[in-house]
This record gives sequence, C-alpha cells and structure tokens, in this order.
Amino acid sequence: MLPFRNVSIRLLQHSGVYPDYTKEPTDLASGRPNVKSVTLLLSKWWGSGIIHTKVWISDRKDVYIGSANNDWKSLTQVKEVGIYLVDCPNVAKSVETYFGNLWQLASLNSSAYTRTVSDQRWQVNRTVPCWSHFIDSKERCWSPLPRSVEVPHTTGYPTLSDPYMFHIPIETPGCSYSNSQPQPSYLSFAPPEQLSFGRFQADEQAWVDTIKSVGTGSVVRINSMDWLGQSQYMKQTIYWSSLSSAISEVVFSKQATVKILVAYWAHFIDNTDLYLKSLLYSNVLCSSSKYNNCSGKVEIKYYLVPGYNLTGPAISNGTSTGNIYPGFTRVNHGKYAVSDTRAHIGTSNLIWDYFYTTAGVSFGTYNPAIVSQLQAIFDSDWNSPYATPVGELDEAHRSYSS
Repeated sequence: MLPFRNVSIRLLQHSGVYPDYTKEPTDLASGRPNVKSVTLLLSKWWGSGIIHTKVWISDRKDVYIGSANNDWKSLTQVKEVGIYLVDCPNVAKSVETYFGNLWQLASLNSSAYTRTVSDQRWQVNRTVPCWSHFIDSKERCWSPLPRSVEVPHTTGYPTLSDPYMFHIPIETPGCSYSNSQPQPSYLSFAPPEQLSFGRFQADEQAWVDTIKSVGTGSVVRINSMDWLGQSQYMKQTIYWSSLSSAISEVVFSKQATVKILVAYWAHFIDNTDLYLKSLLYSNVLCSSSKYNNCSGKVEIKYYLVPGYNLTGPAISNGTSTGNIYPGFTRVNHGKYAVSDTRAHIGTSNLIWDYFYTTAGVSFGTYNPAIVSQLQAIFDSDWNSPYATPVGELDEAHRSYSS
C-alpha cells in the first residue's frame, strides 16, 4: 500500500452524506506524516453542495477523471465512464491547481469569506464566496485562491469566447483508430468561483459548447445518471434551461439528432420524466410549421441495470427485504457527451446544483479516436435491451419488476 511506502498522499473528501465517509481516509492519515486528509463542507461556502469530483493525480503527470467514486460498490456494481491520461503534466498541473483551491478552502474561515447575495442571474438569494462574480464588482473581496483573475464589469460567469485549450497528442492504445497528432483538449470546472476566470471555462459552458459543436445533420449523444431542468437542493428552486435550450437550438438550426440516455434506478427523481418529455416537445415545435424547414429531433431513453429495484438493506426491522444488491448501486452512473467532433467526460449530474454549488471536473477533447470510442460506448448502451424509450417507461418498469 502507498501509505507504507512513504509516498506523499493528499486525500480530499466530503462529509455528511454518510457519517463514515471520512473514517477510512482519516485512519490512513493517522500517525503517518506522509498522508494528509482534509474534509471540506461546501455547504458552508455555497449553502449546499458536496465534493463530487472523482479525480486522481499521480506524480503530477497522470490523471484520472470520471464518474466512479472511490469505493468497492462503484467499481463492481455500478456502470462508470472515465478517462485516464498518462504522462500529461500540463493537464495534471491544472487539475492539481483546482485540487489545491479546494484544499485551501478547507483551511479558511467560511464565515469571513461568504456573502448572501441577491443573485440576479438565477433570481434567488443564496450564499456564495465573497469573490464571486454573482456579487457586484464594488462589493467583491479579493480571492484568496491563487491565479485569480478579476473582471469587474461582469455579473455572473458569461461564456468565454476563447477558453484555454491544451494542444497535446493523445495516443489511444487498443483503439482501431488512433491519432497521435496534437488535438485541442480542455478542462472545465465547477463551481465557477473555484477556477481562474478568464482562462478555464466553467463546466456548464463546456457541456453547452459540446452540444453546439455538432455538425449540421449529425448526432449528439448525452449520458447522465440524473437530469433535471432545475435545482435539486436549494431552498429556493432555480429553473435551469441551459442544456435544454442548447439542445433545442441544434435541433432547429443544425437539423441535429440529440440522443439522451438517463439512468432509471432506485433513487430516480420523480419529476425527471416531465422535464425529459418537455424536451421531446422540441420535436413537435420543429415540425409545427412548413416554414420551419426543421428535420432535427430529440430521442430519449432510460437505461435500467438489471436488479436496480433489488438494492438496499437485505434485512429491515428483522424482516427480509428481498434485496440482493447493496444500496445506491445497479445504475448507469456515467456523465458524458459526445458530438461528431468533440468528446466531454465529466463528474457532474445534469442538474443546476452540480454546476454552481458542487465541486466537479471535466476533460474534453477533439481527438477523433476518443470521440469514436465514446460514441461506441454510448451506442452499445443505447442499442442494448436495457435501454427503454421514455414514452414506454411504465410498461418496461412493470416487466422488469415482474
């Protein structure tokens, strides 16, 4: 084990979802000067939110970014998607800067660095760090995080016209099509207050830009565990149309087909179905007039991992439940999007909170080999017997339950 080999290790995690989440990293750090463990509560900084990044950085040159949590269940009972970048020091350095920003937050007094703001972008009152661009420029504090860029005339975090790109060659061993020529690649981060505004893009923009990167008449594929056109954990509910608007735009203007695969599992969010069906209404609007000249469409399916309804405690109150799988498993947990030219692999569910109050990281690239691989992963799931069109969910649920 690394702790016993005197390897320097830093562990950053959230606490609060389960009381024992911090026990193992705390035990690893106990009595070992080469191991440090920090717990960060983002709710003290943004009013809600967790550390939802799933990132490993090794030797400042190797990086894993993906959907898998660091536990046995995620690696054996959950469908995950991630990317492992080897010998990419420039990418690793930028991810480590973000990691360091989170690490530094844990050492700061949040009460001295937060403000309650009337957020005009989202029309709610909420807590944000005092350097947030959701605060008027005259009232902001200077960010204690390194590499801060102050842009006084902005409110919120507008789209960057030229976000930073790494021009790096990426070889893809084992892929039938590999291109080692340098291709543009990028990182994106959430919440936006955690990044160097003006250099790296916010995670929301990266998702939107991936959707809009689709060519005329081509296909965008989107995979997420959860999807909502609103916030999930805020006291005041926020309506969020960023992704749905981008989808409708490419359906109308680029005649694109947008395929969306969402997990149906034991903790499915009830109003997800209504939001997804509202996206399907784009098809009605697209063909609502002969003058539209619109041939794009939205297709949506749920992915049901067998046994999703048999998860949780095996015994409850002394009685057998019939469950045969651990809780919070048997789910398609990947978060990614891929057009005909661009691949985006992230850690965030497609809900407002994951982009504005929750820590998340994404890697994206125009590398054609990675684009092709991610398309193949999606198509395999989309065409499998476990994928069910949204309109047929009730019938499918009855068949799986029986």
